[in-house]
Amino acid sequence: MLKNLFALAAIFLLISCSSKTKHSDEKLVSSEKQIVEKEAEPEAPYQTIDNEQQAIDLNKAEDLKVQEVEVQDRIFFDYDSFGLNDEAKKIIDTQVAWLKSDLNIKVSIEGHTDERGTREYNVALGEKRAKSVRDYLVANGIEVSRLTTISFGKERPAFFGATDQIFAKNRRAVTVIN
Repeated sequence: MLKNLFALAAIFLLISCSSKTKHSDEKLVSSEKQIVEKEAEPEAPYQTIDNEQQAIDLNKAEDLKVQEVEVQDRIFFDYDSFGLNDEAKKIIDTQVAWLKSDLNIKVSIEGHTDERGTREYNVALGEKRAKSVRDYLVANGIEVSRLTTISFGKERPAFFGATDQIFAKNRRAVTVIN
């Protein structure tokens, strides 16, 4: 009988502990839901403007955002070539517009080659690639004093490997802001 009494007491004890744990877990989950709900509250879809000058400044900032254009910094060349294809000209035309928008910007044009050929040959080819980009920029109204060229030849590959795809990615001219 005493064993039954202890067994019954142990069962009541387990049940009461279990319900307390479950209850405290429910409180924890409830408080976590409240935190998540507070974090998920959306911001107001509008901005309060206190005066006319703030409105003017905000509109100018929005106008600048609309004017932003992605300017690509590199063009690619065919094997053993420094001629500009139509895709390269489109990229450089965007660079021309960007450079005309801020006359204080100066850039360097880096010429690169793939790893095939001698060091001397590739330095010369990289220079021709950089100069062809520079000449196109100048022909489209960019002052030559804002432009410098340098050839890295095959010394700074963008990608490593010996496949035609890797070689094509390394035959490039990169425009870098000074």
